Amino acid sequence: MATSQPVDEEELPNFSLGLEFLNPKKGANEKDASGQVTPNRFATLSESEMQAILEEKHAARTKQLTNWSINTFKAWCKEKKIQTPIEQMTIGQLDVNFRRFYAEARNKAGEPYSKSTLLGFRHSFERYLNRPPFNQGLNLSSDPRFKRSNEMLNAQIVHLKRQGKENVKHKPAIEDEDLKKLKTSQAIALTSPLTLLQNVWFHVVLFFCRRGREGQRELKRSSFKFEADASGRKFVTMAHDEATKNHPGGLSDVSSHEKLARMYETPDENDGYKAMKIYLEKLNPKCDAFFQYPKKHWKYDDEVWYDARPIGVNKLDGMMKDISRAAELSKAYTNHSVRATAITLWSNAGVQNRHIMAISGHRSEQSLAHYNTRPSTSQLQQCSDVLSRSLNAENSFFSGNQINDRTQIQEHSVMTTGTSSSFLGSLFNNCTVQQAHVHVTLGSDFSRGR
Repeated sequence: MATSQPVDEEELPNFSLGLEFLNPKKGANEKDASGQVTPNRFATLSESEMQAILEEKHAARTKQLTNWSINTFKAWCKEKKIQTPIEQMTIGQLDVNFRRFYAEARNKAGEPYSKSTLLGFRHSFERYLNRPPFNQGLNLSSDPRFKRSNEMLNAQIVHLKRQGKENVKHKPAIEDEDLKKLKTSQAIALTSPLTLLQNVWFHVVLFFCRRGREGQRELKRSSFKFEADASGRKFVTMAHDEATKNHPGGLSDVSSHEKLARMYETPDENDGYKAMKIYLEKLNPKCDAFFQYPKKHWKYDDEVWYDARPIGVNKLDGMMKDISRAAELSKAYTNHSVRATAITLWSNAGVQNRHIMAISGHRSEQSLAHYNTRPSTSQLQQCSDVLSRSLNAENSFFSGNQINDRTQIQEHSVMTTGTSSSFLGSLFNNCTVQQAHVHVTLGSDFSRGR
């Protein structure tokens, strides 16, 4: 049986398909027939430049958290007089020291760290030890060699839970009353640079379901585009896809549809679509950033309302708190509260999880659970009122607002004797009703759990 022989690239024929550059016999910097020097096709990178590419795959915030975690661990090692650097510890030493660290780690106030911070330590240790030049290829959460440290981490989290110190704080969605108040507030009016900026920022974060300050500083004036659907209704959408926390790119990433979110035009005079139109017209053309600082001195008729400098990440991180104060909302909401609001409203409206995930970027339905299972203030009031009414003997069954979407009784039977009942009207004028059961079905929505 004949065996195929490897073909030397030098022997590959030139099929003259316009791919002559594939012929390695021609040097990259050789002169062509006209005497011109051809440019290099391939880049030449140093080891440090390739390392920089590897470092860039992590978001800046992730790198900051990793460095903070390692510095915290090193500070603990110094206090405990542990001489061996983390980079030189054996697997056994790492397991022993991580075990002690999870149990003894405290913040500067002497308080134990929260569950999310403790888990963050483990993720950071893994990232640090797996990156060049260490390249240890560790999986701290599943490697049996780290069983003892993981047992301590789990026990510490359970201990925090029992003491009421777990400190996992999910950002609350904006309450309905605050949303109504914000919508009519001058804090998002279209009549000044600051309030127009706040309007656009709020609607972009809400409709495109953005996290905290993620990627906001990187948005450009060209990041959005205006289109119309098949019915002619106008909307604004993202012009390109972005790298996000859940979809950073890479070989293991899955396709994302986050850029498909749309913000349609509505009859409201200060809706997000109209605000976006005005905002883009008023931006400073000398700055490519989407979020720009409002001018301190301006006139309504000025063509440009913004300075030629981008708003920094720290300022963007506090935008919703500033808006909350300006609109005098019931509390100072965070940026992530806006994202939580979008997901909660979609979920309460019956939008399917897979459609929510397509916009929010969540990779599993489980990650949506803490949004669509958390009751709102009105729902909590409703639960309390149901119990309070049942304890009030003087309150009749049909009094006040007792029957509503959530507390309706599916079926109630009434016994009546005699001639026709007045509420049935002329329908039974010629009938005599005796010993009849009248079944009144109330609130068909109740049976569907709505």
